[in-house]
Amino acid sequence: MNHSLQETLLKNIRFAYNEAVELVISMGMLACEDQISDLADDYKIEADELLGAYLDDARKRLSPFFTRELLFFFRYDLLHNALDFPLYESIFTHREVLTAEALINRLDNSPAEHIVAEMVYGVYNDNLEALLQGNDWELVKKDLKKLSELVTATKPQPEVAEAHAPLLECLANPQETKLRYLQLLRQFNQDVFIHWKDRIRELSEQASRRYEAQFRSNPEVFIREIHNNEPSLFDFPVTFHVSFVFQVANGFYNFHTDAGKVGWVIFGINNERVHGPAADREKTELFLKALSDKRRLDFLLLLKQRPHYGQEIAAALGITPAAVKYHSNFLFFLDLLDVERVDHRLYYVLRTDTLRNLLALMAKVMLDKDQFMS
Repeated sequence: MNHSLQETLLKNIRFAYNEAVELVISMGMLACEDQISDLADDYKIEADELLGAYLDDARKRLSPFFTRELLFFFRYDLLHNALDFPLYESIFTHREVLTAEALINRLDNSPAEHIVAEMVYGVYNDNLEALLQGNDWELVKKDLKKLSELVTATKPQPEVAEAHAPLLECLANPQETKLRYLQLLRQFNQDVFIHWKDRIRELSEQASRRYEAQFRSNPEVFIREIHNNEPSLFDFPVTFHVSFVFQVANGFYNFHTDAGKVGWVIFGINNERVHGPAADREKTELFLKALSDKRRLDFLLLLKQRPHYGQEIAAALGITPAAVKYHSNFLFFLDLLDVERVDHRLYYVLRTDTLRNLLALMAKVMLDKDQFMS
């Protein structure tokens, strides 16, 4: 154990609830609702019922005009900031936590040109060099005419490609953009968020206390295994905001400010279900359960030879087609199978890379002394 590193982590990392973050994430989740179920499928978790009720209530309370405005600023990619980046920049360039009202006031006092320039940064942060063409960002961001020329000539990354035309519209109309931005935030806060914010805070802080206890018991393991990051990166003050609304998240924001480097992590309340020792142990238990059934083990060994279609598997293993379906569903859940169509048949294909990863994970869970106890 590296005691110096542990002490640095304990000194630099704190947990604190930031209401403004949940306000902004809520708007993004509403605009990108089609991506939520895809993420849940990817992580093999069910969407939270209370979160679903919150988003349903929001849809009922919001007018068609508001929804169009929401989509204009937020709809591009749930995991990639775009026109919503000025909100995160406004929150995360300070260590203090903000209420929803305080965020709105801060933006109200921010120059319209700054807000629009940060939208550009949000859309192009993954390929800023291509956008700037040798220009200095700190200088260009103060010249909206030059910035518009650069944006016009540069395509964004595919996941935010649809933000290109709206971004040019915002650059051409900074004052109007700021007014629309503020109206959107105020209306969502007054019509929706205010009715839910106490419950959201309660659940977020409850999870925050649990994660903070895990962090303090072994800071280095927590950062490596649950946050999935390198502990040595935390050589400056960083605050973990545990988010109820963004249930599985590991967003890391850091900014250089006049007061020094400031960092924030958006950390989902359900992270432990998909990251870290608890999730690893659950996957290992499911994997062992899969292997404990002779027919499923035979299923895998059969596919190791070559892909097979359903009737072939049933005949080879001496089971019914229904049993093939039953066992394949179990293996699909562990991502051990793919399906390929050849002519008119569906062939089951073994994912050997996943099998290797699960075998390595099982060894890690069984032999790693530093795993948190569930």
